[in-house]
Amino acid sequence: MMKPKSVLVSTANMVAVLLGGYLNSLANAQTNNSYPMLMSLKPTAAIVGQTTEHELSARYNLAGGNGVIISGTGVRGEVIPLETEKPEDKDRNDVANSKCKLKITCDPDALPGIRDFRVWTPHGVSTVGQLVIAREVLVTEVLDNDTPEKAQSVALPATIGGTIEKGEDIDLYKIRIDQPGAWTFHMTSQRLQNRLHDMQTRVDPMVTLRSLSGSTIASSDNSFAGDPLMHVQIDAPGEFLLEVRDVRYQGNADWTYAIECSARPFGLVAKPLAVAQGSPANLQVVGLALNAETAATFTPGVSANSPIEPFAPVIGGVALNALQVLVSADPVVNEPSLAPPAQATPAPDALPMQLAIPSVLSGSIDVPEQVDRFRFEAKAQQRLSFEIFARRLGSQLDAKLRILDAQGNALSEADDSTFDRVLSSDPTLENWTAPADGVFTLEIRDLHGRGGSSFPYALQIQQAKPYFVLEADTDKTPLAAGSASVIYVKAQRRNGFAGEIQLGVEGLPQGVRAECGRILAGKPDGAIWLTAAADAPMGMANIKITGVSEQAQADGQKTSLQATASHLQEVYMPGGGRGHYPVDHHTVSVGKPMDIQSIQLSAAQIELKPGGSQRIDIQIQRASDYKGNVTLDAMLQHLEQPYGNPLPAGVVVDIGASKTLLTAGESAGYITFKANADAPEVDRHLVPITVHVSINFVMKHTFSSEPFYISVKK
Repeated sequence: MMKPKSVLVSTANMVAVLLGGYLNSLANAQTNNSYPMLMSLKPTAAIVGQTTEHELSARYNLAGGNGVIISGTGVRGEVIPLETEKPEDKDRNDVANSKCKLKITCDPDALPGIRDFRVWTPHGVSTVGQLVIAREVLVTEVLDNDTPEKAQSVALPATIGGTIEKGEDIDLYKIRIDQPGAWTFHMTSQRLQNRLHDMQTRVDPMVTLRSLSGSTIASSDNSFAGDPLMHVQIDAPGEFLLEVRDVRYQGNADWTYAIECSARPFGLVAKPLAVAQGSPANLQVVGLALNAETAATFTPGVSANSPIEPFAPVIGGVALNALQVLVSADPVVNEPSLAPPAQATPAPDALPMQLAIPSVLSGSIDVPEQVDRFRFEAKAQQRLSFEIFARRLGSQLDAKLRILDAQGNALSEADDSTFDRVLSSDPTLENWTAPADGVFTLEIRDLHGRGGSSFPYALQIQQAKPYFVLEADTDKTPLAAGSASVIYVKAQRRNGFAGEIQLGVEGLPQGVRAECGRILAGKPDGAIWLTAAADAPMGMANIKITGVSEQAQADGQKTSLQATASHLQEVYMPGGGRGHYPVDHHTVSVGKPMDIQSIQLSAAQIELKPGGSQRIDIQIQRASDYKGNVTLDAMLQHLEQPYGNPLPAGVVVDIGASKTLLTAGESAGYITFKANADAPEVDRHLVPITVHVSINFVMKHTFSSEPFYISVKK
């Protein structure tokens, strides 16, 4: 009984030491290092064809900001300094909740929906924020509207921008509807918080439509994740109360929302869900308040950046909200209009449609309990991959995918899958191997036995080929003139690919250059080293991170493999964990000088023998006013868990023979690298030596030395 207790105490002590070390580091507040961390935009919506002003709130200093990047096309932003801002404010970094104003201009053809944005300041580029692009006129909440007597008057149609800013907050709007008919109230709130770095408790909103006497007409809670979608038939003109609150009666000054209140039709999903690349397509829009005319045309780009492409259908001359479809370079086919009846096993006299390989099939589960089945031929040991696109494109389908043999026995099945670190109801079966020559059946159904017009899907079937996926661990790299930093890139190898990957980068800001490392065979991580020249101008640019490799074929030839990295923003998880959420861009910025101004090494490269070690002395130059704690490292880690580790296989940092924590203004330390006895040989592998400065418990600002290389030779 005593041994488990002693282990528990030891673990608790270790956590306390780690936590104490981080808190001690944070207590020595940095002076120039904290790039802005965006928290909220008020109002959180901008309007198609209009220019609007908004208040942006962040942690740390927004002063001096003069650049805005917004994802997609047709929307531009401009920073407007506060009237109270002084020129010297841009040099301060002790502002806990900085603010500025943004002017956002939307072109008449801007796609509605959620956009990523970030702001450049002299302290570096900010974390990602999000805003909503809507169509109806913008009305901003008057905060004192918590009782029916103080309800804010709003004439519809309108886009209402507000905040559930405090506990027990109930926002009430006295809405005037002059046009009877179907009205839709689409709220975006919880979805705006997924990508915020430090939003540990999230809103769970609901909307309710009441009569002026208080009786409930309609209400909605969870429709799009936690966000409501309320559709109501109004029989006569009149005034009503629109009530907005958190279902738990909680509140937060950064819990913003946008409610699009409109009589225009609201699209839910397009059918078919897949279109051929570069070819015009006729689509049916399934949604709310749609009459007989639901046809829309869409022509996807010849080369889409993503296989999923948004578009805004126009129905009867009325522009709707944006929907998404899969754009495919493979042949696209539609399922027969009369699907085979649902049955436990395929009937011999009702052969299902046969699928070609490769192809994309567009289908739909039209009625409850429907099961769609399709045939495909495969040779023994032939490897195929199957992927369903449904929930990611707005379908209500929670698909289950099965492969059956000729006797109707299940060989494989799949339900949910993860894409870019986000769990989806869309299943995949990757690298499925046919057990023998034959004809197999692919079966698709809704997991819960549901069906209807809003349950379409696109099924992609391809030969399973070796490939890899890249992720950049962070979504921003702040630099100063003359300083260097590093981007850690992670590879996920698929379908038997195990080779080395050479990294690359495009689109760097003026005056910034890169040294691109590689991800060694059998290792998950690599690094890209960036530096800004001494005369690099201040500014920012979105970059593209790529990887290339070669895969040997059975005939001795080699096939080139390529991939573009996705970008992950660090997320402060409850309890101090470090999570990730995908964002649209990785932005490199050049700003003012920071806390660490240079890093000098005793050598630019080392050569280790298996079982040997070598020490590198490190000298840092701090800003004259910075005395905070810093850590030296050759990787990115949090609470001793590595998130970016470019060290070669078998090479480690010998912690016992290293001095990596520099306190109270210390400027000298060292790292000892050790090669295990079985370490494989490697030649000049890029391993940037870094200095990490804590910004908060999770986020660090990373500075790098000049490029450093490790070789292992026997």
